[in-house]
This record gives sequence, C-alpha cells and structure tokens, in this order.
Amino acid sequence: MPYTERALLESLIVDNEDLEKLELKLAQFNIFEAIGVVRQELRHSNFLAFLLNPSENHRLDDIFLKRFLKRVLLEEYEPIDEKYTKLSPVDIDIANFKDADVRREWQNIDILIHSPRNKLVCAIENKVDAGEGIDQLKKYQKIIEQEFKDCRAILIYLTPEGDLPSQKHWRIYNYSKIAEIIDSICISYKSTLGTDIYTLMTHYSTLIRRHIVSDSEVAELCRKIYTKHKHALDLIFEHRPDLQSEIATRIHELLNKEIDSKEISVRFWSKGYIGIIPKKWEDNKLNLHLQFENYPQGLLIKMLICPNEDKSIREKIHEISQKNIPPFKNKILTPQWTTIYTKPVLKPKDYEDADIEELMNKVQEFWQGFIKNDFVTIENLINTNIGEIICKDISVQTQS
Repeated sequence: MPYTERALLESLIVDNEDLEKLELKLAQFNIFEAIGVVRQELRHSNFLAFLLNPSENHRLDDIFLKRFLKRVLLEEYEPIDEKYTKLSPVDIDIANFKDADVRREWQNIDILIHSPRNKLVCAIENKVDAGEGIDQLKKYQKIIEQEFKDCRAILIYLTPEGDLPSQKHWRIYNYSKIAEIIDSICISYKSTLGTDIYTLMTHYSTLIRRHIVSDSEVAELCRKIYTKHKHALDLIFEHRPDLQSEIATRIHELLNKEIDSKEISVRFWSKGYIGIIPKKWEDNKLNLHLQFENYPQGLLIKMLICPNEDKSIREKIHEISQKNIPPFKNKILTPQWTTIYTKPVLKPKDYEDADIEELMNKVQEFWQGFIKNDFVTIENLINTNIGEIICKDISVQTQS
C-alpha cells in the first residue's frame, strides 16, 4: 500500500474520538437493525400499520392512531376541496376508532385506514428511499374518492424529511415526527404497554433517529467524521464489498460453467451488463444483445435490438419478433435500443435479508428454466429466419 494511503487510514483510526462515539452508538443492540429493517420500506410500513391498528395486541387500542391523526391535522395545509378540509384534531380526539380497519397494500396504497363509524378514510404513502411514481398519488386519490364517497379523507405523504408531494391534497409528514409520537406515548403509557411493547417502540424510535432522519446525532457524527477524513473514507468506499459486483462475477462464472458450447459467447461488459450471444448472431452482424442487466437491487434478462446503420436488419428482426408474441414484447421499433424481450430474475424484495448464496440459488434456478425454454425458442426463431434477414439486407444494398 502506498505510504500516503496508509497514512490516511491510520489518521482515521488513531485517536479519533468521534469515530469511537459513533461505534459505541451503533454497537447498542437494536431489534430492528438485527432483523434488517433499517431502510426496508415494506418493513417500516408493516410496523407502522401494526401501531396504527386498534385491533393489534400492542395494548394501546386507538391511542396511537388518534395521536398520529391529531398531529397530522395540526400541520400546515391548504387544500380547497371540503372533503379534505372539514376535519380537525378535535374531531379525532372525541371519536372512537376501535372499528378502524387498517390494510396494507390495498390497491397498492401502503397503508389504508377506514373507520365506517366515523365516516373517515386515511391513506398513507410511505417513502423511505424511493421517490414518488408518475401519477401515483393522483391515482390513489382517485381510488379513495371512488371507493369511499361518503367519507372524509386524510391523505398523508410520509418521507424521511417531509418531501413535497406532487398533489396538493396530500399532507406532508416526516419520520422525525413519527419518532416524537412514539417517544411521547412511551412516556405516557409505559405501564400500559408492558416491557415487550415498550422495548419494541423505543427501539423503533432509536432506529428512526439513527438511520432515517438527517438531523440525528448519528447523522451529525457521520458528517463530522466524513468532513475530517474524506479522503480516507473515499478510499475505503472504493474498496468496499459490493453485492452488485459479487452477483455479476458469480453470474459470469455460472455462465462460463454451464455454457460449454462454442456456439455461444459470454461477454462480461461490466458489472451491470453481461451478454449471452450466439456466435451465429455475431458472425452475421445481427447486432442483437441478449444480456443480464444487473442493478443494485434488481436483476433482469433482456433481448435488445441495437442501434446501428443496418436499418433493414433491425426492421426484419423487429418484424419477426412482433409476429411471435410471446415470448417477445409488443414494442415499437425506435432508432435507439429497443427491448423486445425481458424477464425479471431478482426483484427488490429478494434482496431483503438475503445473502449472496440465496440470491445466486434463485439466479441458477431461473437460468435452468430459461436455457431450456425461452432461450431455445428465441435462438431457434432467429436462426431459422437468419437467411431471410441477411438476404433482405443484401437486396436493399444491391438496389441502392
């Protein structure tokens, strides 16, 4: 190791009180960290739905739900539609929500709360890391209005920092305020909660302050350490274990092991793209790519028509694919890359709490099915028509 790099690392670990403070805080046991909930949006929604549901066994009845809704209604809010304005914290305080039905992923809405007795519906869209989808909130609002016509509605957009939603009827709320509600209930109802639920709630509040909100003590320590030791930390980050790279390497090894035919070549273009291309396609310059696309939390296999000067070849390949759906996708040919086949191999939920061996077992299982079915269909279809593709190209060139 060069002396300068070694010196940077030594300065990071020697006599660094801030780093020791950070390690001590992170060393404190946390149930949610132990089970991998830190930034898993689905798990956060599950736990919040648990606290919000009066029927769950947390011994709070509707206390958490009422306090949450009252705090939300105190936030600044300026919609025009009366359906969203004629509710006040007082209405919530005097209401009885023991009939509340709390649903997860109903019509893809993260958390939906419906109280028939109070003619009230509440939708919560929870975003931890992901951003808002195109027209997502607009679609959910329309569903609420159609399904709960007689209900007053509270629409809540929950994010770590209180991001601005695209639709004005959605109320802004953030995770710092969730932690405050939890802390206040733990203080007021400690004896009611019992040791188990009290511990669970305090651990969740700690998790939020450690990892979700940017104004936490842990976040401040991290910023302080990074500012002081930027070059050393950048060096560590550059050499960190990388799950995406590990998956790419293992896929490359799998393909080289299982594809022993000289008629197929494996191309390791990068950790994000690994090609599986029949030699016949390459020899005839078809510019077709069959490849794994490897993302940090997703793995796909795709077939693409590449952009090139041989327009007639591209058109003929596209024509063949569109006559044979499935396995191909119904796609319009564009001058750029055109995806005509795609299948997911690993989805974001597969990465939750999974190690590399579990992920690769899923990849291998997928590959064994793919190579016996869709791959055979695709290869036979292209190879059967390859003469027609090339002949058409030659005739066009001769006429020109």
